[in-house]
Amino acid sequence: MTWTEAQSYCREHFTDLVTIYNSDINQLLFSISPRVHDWAWIGLYDDRYSWKWSMEEKLFYVGSTHEFLIWANGQPDIVNANEYCVALQGQTQMDDRPCGDSYPFLCYNAKNTSYILVKESRSWSAAQSYCRTYHTDLTSIRSKEEKSNITLTLNGSGVQYVWIGLYRDPWAFWSDNTTSTFTNWKPFEPSNYYHTEYCGAFYLKTGTWEDGSSTFSFSFFCFTAVTKQTVVKMKLQSEADMHSTEIQQQVSQQLSGLMLSEGLTDFRIRWRKVQSYHDDQLKKQDVDGGCKTEV
Repeated sequence: MTWTEAQSYCREHFTDLVTIYNSDINQLLFSISPRVHDWAWIGLYDDRYSWKWSMEEKLFYVGSTHEFLIWANGQPDIVNANEYCVALQGQTQMDDRPCGDSYPFLCYNAKNTSYILVKESRSWSAAQSYCRTYHTDLTSIRSKEEKSNITLTLNGSGVQYVWIGLYRDPWAFWSDNTTSTFTNWKPFEPSNYYHTEYCGAFYLKTGTWEDGSSTFSFSFFCFTAVTKQTVVKMKLQSEADMHSTEIQQQVSQQLSGLMLSEGLTDFRIRWRKVQSYHDDQLKKQDVDGGCKTEV
């Protein structure tokens, strides 16, 4: 099947396309594979539109989008699977380039909201270090106003390419949305040989990986997740009215926040009525020798 067809099949009949977390799992897949010159899809893929800004965590840019960015014709194309940083081409259009290439670069200074063109050619990471040392960071483009200011800064500069703060992490995604940094690429892979190779394939003869076009038809590895259910019961005692829907929602929100902060995402919270705090206190008085007159 194609990669997309394989993904749909695995999700329908199992859990998903396989995620390979370590060499043990890779070896397991290799041990059950025929030693043939053929490939099998795994869940790894490369999202060529998963770009992010060097200033992503800076409050100045939180909540904005890339709507003002224009790719040059045919870009991004990830030539030789080696283009993961972005330079402005002709002052207005973006082009993905090898991060090790040396170009002038554009810094942003948040103190006086200015854009500084540094004509000294450096790699993307060296340009980032320079901007963070002497200014704020490599520049981002998040509004029409910013784009206009950057165009004015570059106007008449004569530079063909200039680094900006856009980049991405290659081959960082798995079909089941889990995170694994383990890789087992064949030498000189990934290569993006056909310029459309954004899916990970397992070479059955050696157990190494290659990139392949999603339109290729290969065998594939599915997996079934083994889950364990844990039930945690909590008894809440409070002078507040715990039967109040509003209070229950507030408590549920706090509990949900704590669960998420611990990395737990698959959970549900249910309320079960036991007894009120007032009833509990009356019962405690009876046990302690208190008296109750019945009429």
